[in-house]
Amino acid sequence: MDHNQHIDEVFEANSKSVLVAYLLWFFFGLLSVHRFYAGKTKSGVVRLAMLFSVIGIPILALLWIVDLFLIPSMIGEQNLKTINLINAGAAANPPALPQDDEPASEPVELDSKRKAMLEDLRKTGYRKERRDDFSELYR
Repeated sequence: MDHNQHIDEVFEANSKSVLVAYLLWFFFGLLSVHRFYAGKTKSGVVRLAMLFSVIGIPILALLWIVDLFLIPSMIGEQNLKTINLINAGAAANPPALPQDDEPASEPVELDSKRKAMLEDLRKTGYRKERRDDFSELYR
């Protein structure tokens, strides 16, 4: 598996969706489930505690409306934290580069041209003159 593809899969598995956050906000907003989903657990616990007080219910309703506009930034922050964690893990464990002994996964046209040039140089005794049948290799 390609290292970049692995990073993309890890991000997709751990990223948060704005649509899911809005659905949680709409159906379970007074319980602050959308805040827990967005990684804002401290404010989610405070709001959940406010649900059990008489004074807290109107404030909670007002904060529920305010969260309508804050959800995209909360989800963006959480996804940015996920990206930073992935990048920190990728920096700690860089992908292994193929060794010279190991063949590349796909033969590249430049590699085949390079090998043909080296073989030509071995045959000609490393002279600097060009031969006509390999002239396209030296361009």
